[in-house]
Amino acid sequence: MELTLDDVTARWNLLQHSFYQRWTRGTLTRDELCEYVKQYAHVVRAVPVWLEQIRGGDAAQLARHVAEEKSHIALWNKFGEALGLSADAISLALANGATAKLIQRGDELAAKGEAAPVVWALEAQTPAVASAKLAGLSAFYGIGSDAGSQYFAVHQYLDVEHSAELRALCSDGSQNAAAVMSEALWDLLTSVEVSAPQL
Repeated sequence: MELTLDDVTARWNLLQHSFYQRWTRGTLTRDELCEYVKQYAHVVRAVPVWLEQIRGGDAAQLARHVAEEKSHIALWNKFGEALGLSADAISLALANGATAKLIQRGDELAAKGEAAPVVWALEAQTPAVASAKLAGLSAFYGIGSDAGSQYFAVHQYLDVEHSAELRALCSDGSQNAAAVMSEALWDLLTSVEVSAPQL
């Protein structure tokens, strides 16, 4: 039986990844969170670039989505700052192997007309993941929405709308691109756990 988009999110259920499970239990180190901030920042900056390559759909709606994602770069930096990272430390951090692979795959797929499933794969699980992250940040890391977690507060609601918009633009073959990006994101999380200095 052919893979569906729902199969993709079930296969790569991010809340089942040990990184996010440890986040919700408060057992991630600050170093691991900081490494995550620096690596995922590359994704945050890439999303609006990929969105700009989508053809079809409601042009005004897509333009609004692009503008929102561009504004979220500053929110991501505020999360990093709450963990003690400077904006330069975030923006100048080099991508590790897994992150570089994710960005390369996203660029290649977007260039082939698959930008909608590329970004959908990143946003479809965000509402549930963002909600879990918020709870963990508040309970274990002393970071509330007024102190750096606004990025997640925004995305737990906004990406319900965004992912629905993008799903409507996905074609019959989009699940393959979505699977590639979902696996790449899973690998990014794994790389952060492996590479972050342990206390």
